[in-house]
Amino acid sequence: MATVLEEFAEILHASNGSASANLSLHLLDSLGAWHAGARTEDSAALQRLAKTSPGLPPVFGDDPLDQISLRVATIRNTEIDDIHMESCTTPGSVVVPVALTLAAIRGTPSAAAFARGLAAGYEAMIRLSLAVSGATILYRGVWPTFFSAPVSAAATAAALIGLDAARTADALAIALSLSSGAPGGPSAPSPRWLLLGQAARAGVFAALAAARGYRGDPSVLDGDWLERTHGIACNRAPLVAPRDAEGAIAAVSYKPFCAAKQVTAALDGFRRLLADAAPGEIAAVRVTVPPSYAGMIGHRHAGRGRVERITCAAYQLALAAYRPDLLDDVIRPDLSGDGPIAAFMARVEVAADPGLAAYFPKSYPARIELSLAGGAKRDVLVVDALGDPALSLDEAALRAKFHRLADPVIGVGPAETLAAAALAAVTSDAALATLGQAIATSEALG
Repeated sequence: MATVLEEFAEILHASNGSASANLSLHLLDSLGAWHAGARTEDSAALQRLAKTSPGLPPVFGDDPLDQISLRVATIRNTEIDDIHMESCTTPGSVVVPVALTLAAIRGTPSAAAFARGLAAGYEAMIRLSLAVSGATILYRGVWPTFFSAPVSAAATAAALIGLDAARTADALAIALSLSSGAPGGPSAPSPRWLLLGQAARAGVFAALAAARGYRGDPSVLDGDWLERTHGIACNRAPLVAPRDAEGAIAAVSYKPFCAAKQVTAALDGFRRLLADAAPGEIAAVRVTVPPSYAGMIGHRHAGRGRVERITCAAYQLALAAYRPDLLDDVIRPDLSGDGPIAAFMARVEVAADPGLAAYFPKSYPARIELSLAGGAKRDVLVVDALGDPALSLDEAALRAKFHRLADPVIGVGPAETLAAAALAAVTSDAALATLGQAIATSEALG
């Protein structure tokens, strides 16, 4: 009788990349984040690790595993990459750089293998995080993307290098033993992006070890290993559930703004209300969200750093009111001391609403209530925000987002070449080859 891990591996091995439209669009979206990430202060800190220091070797070299680690960290630190809400994971930040890096060194490009790798990686991260209740354990200090990254990277790599289901199970078992999940509290510069890159690196390492005959424990998920070693309960049902025709990727959201996903519904609803109320008319804003993340987005620490500005609901709403041009700027400059923005932030209240908890974690809802200077009230409840599967971004919108992010880094022409190749790379060997060349060129330009 097959173990849970072996059944999980069989499902991932059968991922065939048939949802090519979704794969192409999420590939393009992740590439936009990748290029935008080159401009952040966090990525500048990462790049310093690629340089030698007196008596110290560089942390990142030219090794493909080092490239994977750096690329993963660069995408994820933007907070404009895709996200699966119920599992609270950001699969594209891990899966796309692993797949692209391995595809580039495999010799003859295979769009079919590339598509299988993307599909398997998305499936693995989402299923594993659902199994451990990622959206809940996040607020215990366990970062579900970090926890799931080794397994997701291993699944992606296993498909790219052609492992069968048995060897894929070995890769997953080895990768699980390398999973952590708790990156610690905030610091500057934060090592969390670096840690995620190393977690993805570890997953590829696990797949390469399995390809060379190393075996993992196939029964690791049958007992209470996760609870004993990590304090995390595991519901095995999501791991072995039948795969939907489109795969788990169909439920992944796009981020239309640079923001923590827990802020997106409030930001989307506030922008809708601004159609009928000028910022100067707004006397007060009340945002209510599920209790799970009210504290996370309700803080007043926008001046402390870039991550705090990305998670602060008051700061994000102030930008929407006075500097909407900066909503998808991943640099997130500190304007919290500017007069109009500071004054507006002071008028924003964030509160917990237990009544909204029923929507979470399948959705991250928010109710926004405006009190206008003349006494009028405006309010809206947003359950499905812009970019969520029910209000998904189409190809035109995602191409426009990609160009906003990539054009300032590599220029319009190279960005368009890269976008066209990305949209065809899961079905065309030639397009995949072009994509690899375009990425090499764009990294040099960036």
